[in-house]
Amino acid sequence: MAPSDENAMERSLEEVSGFPDSYMLLTGATGLVGRYLVRDLLLSGVRLAVVVRPSKKLTAHERMESVLQHWERELNRSLPRPVVLTGDVNQPRLGLSTREIQWLRENCDHVIHNAAVLSFHGVDRTQEPWRTNLHGTGNVIDLAKRIEASNWHYVSTAYVCGCRSGMICEDELDGTQGFRNDYEESKFEAEKMIREQADEVAKLTVYRPAVIVGDSQTGYTSSYHGLFLYLRLMATLVPEQPRDENGVIQTPIRLPVTGDEPRNLVPVDWVSGVISRLIGCPAAHGQTFHLSPERRTTSREVIDYCYDYFNSEGVVYAGEDDTCEQESEAEANRFEELVLESSRIYDAYYKEDPEFDRTNLQRYITDFPCPEIDREMIFRFIEFGTADQWGKRREVAPVVDCWFGAKLMDISDFEFLSPVKKAFVGLDVHGPGGGQWQITIDGQSRSVKRGLPRDRAVVITLDSAELFEKLSQSHEAEENVWRAVFGSLTN
Repeated sequence: MAPSDENAMERSLEEVSGFPDSYMLLTGATGLVGRYLVRDLLLSGVRLAVVVRPSKKLTAHERMESVLQHWERELNRSLPRPVVLTGDVNQPRLGLSTREIQWLRENCDHVIHNAAVLSFHGVDRTQEPWRTNLHGTGNVIDLAKRIEASNWHYVSTAYVCGCRSGMICEDELDGTQGFRNDYEESKFEAEKMIREQADEVAKLTVYRPAVIVGDSQTGYTSSYHGLFLYLRLMATLVPEQPRDENGVIQTPIRLPVTGDEPRNLVPVDWVSGVISRLIGCPAAHGQTFHLSPERRTTSREVIDYCYDYFNSEGVVYAGEDDTCEQESEAEANRFEELVLESSRIYDAYYKEDPEFDRTNLQRYITDFPCPEIDREMIFRFIEFGTADQWGKRREVAPVVDCWFGAKLMDISDFEFLSPVKKAFVGLDVHGPGGGQWQITIDGQSRSVKRGLPRDRAVVITLDSAELFEKLSQSHEAEENVWRAVFGSLTN
């Protein structure tokens, strides 16, 4: 609604909106993939509930609000707010109360389990990544059964294939050749467990992304692993190296690759877009999908793009040839030592990257190709990382003029509601501090519950900025707003 339109509020109160029958519950909503799923699912009209863990500085609601305000600035539009449940996948029942679980049972048919930890090595199986990836998945399975969700969606990883090579089919889950690290193994065991538990209980759809990188259009990321670890190293170390007489930065380093090894890199916006489309396609449910690129990127391509960006040179692709002559200068050796030592965690991935079968994906996703990792995209990644101080920018609390959920709790005190004998309405407030509620008035009994009604009830959609302006003018103006909401609904 345009703030300048004096009649926008009144018109919006007369509109009755359609809606899906139920909510979808999402875990991992504040992670890299999760925050994109929140955006894409809300934009597609999904009613969303999220389980969010508080941080040291922000509540669960504030963390979710911060994510949504980021998207609103980027999209230049208001978004609906999901139902936010404060919880933790590492707690039994996700730390939710009996009342919250009952709400989920009544309102939620789909569970999208996306929460995971990208930690390669754990002290033991009680610590990360096992704690979240395996045991947390067990808690989500238990909750999904408690609320009797009929559709489960699980975000796995293409690397549940472990040390296998060659073509990996979408319907395969074989860990007999071992794993490179605890992350792969924990995700393999979690996928195996959720498959076994879903049998005869729910329809399970599995999404297996390859190596997720930043946003193909903006360069955005909130996770500095994988490719972004290398880009951070380059951005930190390369400018400190000496230049030759032509101003080219000298970065002598021998790499244990040929440069032609293919890498399965996929932008996060594409991954989320694909998952959202498949979630919205019932015919695709119950299958497994590899979210991998049509054309893989070589390590040589990425390095050449970095050369262009930093105006540098000096990489030798040594492959497995240990006889390659090393540079003798101390500075050159030091550069090589720093790069290789800082990226040693990914040594197991140097030699090869499997090819992932995309048969199921191509059957359902034909008009949404994976963007290729090109020169301009690598530039965007480096520029975003630099602006973001490579993940060191402080977490900022969202700006909220009014949390409307708290405001609605006061309606029981509104004397002017006394003439309203019976009303049932859904209220969907978009924008900062907004949310979704169902409001019931039955004589002197008045209640506000989270979430929009499942029945074909009236749902009123308002913009939080305009609503706040109206409510802030005076007590009389506030009463007029609620009269407009409830007056026409009196039975």
